[in-house]
Amino acid sequence: MSIIEKINTIFKSIINGISNTLDFIIKIKDILWVVIIFIVSFFLISQCKSNNILEKEVGILTNNTYALTDSLHQYKDKLGNIIAEKHALQLSQEEMENIIGELKQKNNEYIAYMNTNMNLSDTVYIEKVIFKDVVVDTLTKTETGTIHFEKNDVYNKSKRYISTDIPYKASISSNLSFGSAKFTLIQDIFVEGMITRNVKTGETMFSLKTDYPGVVFNSGKGIVATNGKQYDIDMRKRNGIGLAVGPTFGFYYSNETKSLNPAFGLAITIGYTFTPKSFQW
Repeated sequence: MSIIEKINTIFKSIINGISNTLDFIIKIKDILWVVIIFIVSFFLISQCKSNNILEKEVGILTNNTYALTDSLHQYKDKLGNIIAEKHALQLSQEEMENIIGELKQKNNEYIAYMNTNMNLSDTVYIEKVIFKDVVVDTLTKTETGTIHFEKNDVYNKSKRYISTDIPYKASISSNLSFGSAKFTLIQDIFVEGMITRNVKTGETMFSLKTDYPGVVFNSGKGIVATNGKQYDIDMRKRNGIGLAVGPTFGFYYSNETKSLNPAFGLAITIGYTFTPKSFQW
């Protein structure tokens, strides 16, 4: 066989291979369209997910801007409870732990944090004052005794008890004098904190509530934690059972043509997966 005949034979084999490949592609064109649609859909879903993440980050930044410039608003509701409201910060787990040092504890997940400073300025009205142990000395024209009063107030969830004994001495010459007195004050002040999120505006608010009279909230801070990127990576598993759907490519040997032919298809596989955290993003 001459060189020209060998070249023609090789060229014919290449032409036959390309022809067989094209014929095979035509046969599986429907599968190829499914694969192409699957790949395009995957990229579109990924793009939508990226847009949602970006929109969420913009919303958090806007809310935190309000939180840093907002002041504490106080009012009374219909039940007489004292309410204080303010925008709350939205931070990641890492940011929250860096800002609030006492939260740095191992194996703990912090969802929300609130603190407040409050001032109490109240006037207590005593309905009944009792004089007891009264002794009158007619010779010196003096009167000694004890002024006693107590008051027990119970509110919705708070309560207060106050009592005292004031020794006194009254005479014509020295008028009225008092001895050492001891006041007993027992307070049980209920304070409720709550963090809420408006799904329409994206704002996160925290509110403080108490039913104890005379309370003024001087300051307050509320923080709600969101999962940061590093936190999500740390919480992910490296291994597990996985499901994969995707295109496949290979070759098969044909007894008729005595040659290898390409093969395309769509495969669904289920098996054990392992992905190091360094390859997760």
